[in-house]
Amino acid sequence: MKITVIGAGSTTAASLIPMLLEETDAELHLLSSNEIIAEHERVTTTRIDITDRAVLKEAMMTHMPDAIINTAAMTNVDACEKNRKLAHSLNVTLVEYLTRIARQADAHLVHLSTDYVFNGDGGPYAETDLPSPVNYYGKSKLAGENGLLSAGIDFSVIRTNVVYGPSHGRLDFVRWVIEALDDKREISVVTDQFSNPTYVDDLAESIIKIVERRKTGMYHVAGADYVSRYEFAKRIAEFFMVDPDLIKPVTTEELAQPAKRPLNGGLITLKAESELQMRFRGVDSGLVSIRHDLFTRAQTPIARRGI
Repeated sequence: MKITVIGAGSTTAASLIPMLLEETDAELHLLSSNEIIAEHERVTTTRIDITDRAVLKEAMMTHMPDAIINTAAMTNVDACEKNRKLAHSLNVTLVEYLTRIARQADAHLVHLSTDYVFNGDGGPYAETDLPSPVNYYGKSKLAGENGLLSAGIDFSVIRTNVVYGPSHGRLDFVRWVIEALDDKREISVVTDQFSNPTYVDDLAESIIKIVERRKTGMYHVAGADYVSRYEFAKRIAEFFMVDPDLIKPVTTEELAQPAKRPLNGGLITLKAESELQMRFRGVDSGLVSIRHDLFTRAQTPIARRGI
C-alpha cells in the first residue's frame, strides 16, 4: 500500500508516521510546507506549498497513493477568526483539491475534523448530531466536511478534540501548562469549557485501522474523560509535580477570547470503539503514557531517534 500524509509536520503526523512504519508495510510519501527529516527506506518526503493546487497535484500523482491522510489544517481558533482567507484556504480549499486528486488516483481520503463543528449547547456529541458551529474555525472545518460528502469518493472524516501527547516540537495544552508552571508563571484556564482530551497515539491508531480496513464515513475519536480545561490543567500540574496554585480559574466570558467557544463540546466515541475495537485513554492514562515516552527518549541515544 502507498500512503500519502498531508501536513506531515503536524502533532498527529509525528505519532502517526512511526506507527505506520512499525505496524504496516506501507510506502509513505510525506508532504509538508516545512522540512522533514526522514531516514527510512519506505519514506519519501516532499517540501511544497500545499495550497498550490498544481504543485500539490504533481507531487501526489507521481506517487499514486492508495490512501491519503490529511492532517493539515489551520487550528488556531482565534487566528482563524482574524484571518478567514487563510483559514478557508487550508480548511476548505485544500480539502477540495484533495478530493479531486483522490478521485483521479482512486484513493481513500481520510480527513481530520473537530468537535468545534458543534455549538457546545449539548455535548458530548455523536456522529449523527446536527453541526452548528459558533466560530469561523468550526465553520471552515464543517465546510471541508461538506465538500467530502458530495465528492463521490471513498472518504472518512475523523472528528477529534484537544489532541495532546509527547512533545515533538509543537506546543499542545499539556506542554503549555507544564512549561508555564515550571517557569513559575501564572496561567488563566477556563472552568466552563468541557471536552474529552484525546491522546495522540489513540488518534493515530484509529487512523491506521480506518485506512487498513478502508472504513468510510464519520468517526468520533476522543478520550475517555469528560473534563473542563481547568480540571485538565490541574491534573497535569499534579501529575508532573508543578505548582497547581499557579492555575487561576476564569470563565470564558472573563477571558474574552476573540472567537466564541462552544462550552459543552466533546465527542461520543461508541461507534469508533465498536467498529475499530478501540479503547481510548482517559487523562491519567494519557499522562502516564507521556511520562513513559519522555523516559524512553531520555534513554535512547540521539543517533537512534527519528521517525
